[in-house]
Amino acid sequence: MRIGILGGTGRMGRGLAKAWAKKGHEIFLGSRFPDKVQQVAQQIANETGGKVYGVDLETAADEGEVVVLSLPYRTCSDWLKRLGNKLRGKIIIDITNPFGAVPEGQTSGVEENAKALEIPARWVAAFKTNFWTTLDSPVNKDGITRDCFFCGDDNEAKKVVAELISQVGFRPVDCGPLKAARILDLMVPLMIDLDRFFGGKGVCSWKLLD
Repeated sequence: MRIGILGGTGRMGRGLAKAWAKKGHEIFLGSRFPDKVQQVAQQIANETGGKVYGVDLETAADEGEVVVLSLPYRTCSDWLKRLGNKLRGKIIIDITNPFGAVPEGQTSGVEENAKALEIPARWVAAFKTNFWTTLDSPVNKDGITRDCFFCGDDNEAKKVVAELISQVGFRPVDCGPLKAARILDLMVPLMIDLDRFFGGKGVCSWKLLD
């Protein structure tokens, strides 16, 4: 599968690219900074033996069958409008967090991003409640597999995303429709506060137990 990552030089973007390159996916890291993204792509390719390319944001959006939105939240609206039809009908994995930039509990970052795009796409919110530091350690020190909560309105798109989550090493937990992201957005600041309380190492995770 060809995966485009918008914001591919960020810590989450790099971590996901590394995990998926190891599974044989073709990765297009998109960035506004061509020299930096090419260097990062080459490094990941060398580490994984995978196909990883450093490109601009337009190329990443165009080439990806699945596109990961990993830009800073406050820049997303402008970029989504610019990328427009390159994203039409595609699965978009929104991993961004608004951190108070939207009315809390009334809407979510992914819902506002979908409005900004203004054309149909298959949105799935995922990886919002996972620290980037856990991407290389999907199983914690006690042998417990970390969960990745995700949500969306397109069931087929969610199946694709669930498989990509599993390939990172996390357990995918389907939280239902896209509006469930309103709750996921609120879980992030609490997770950060709890992590600080327990040492601030970025290793905490939410876990659903039965």
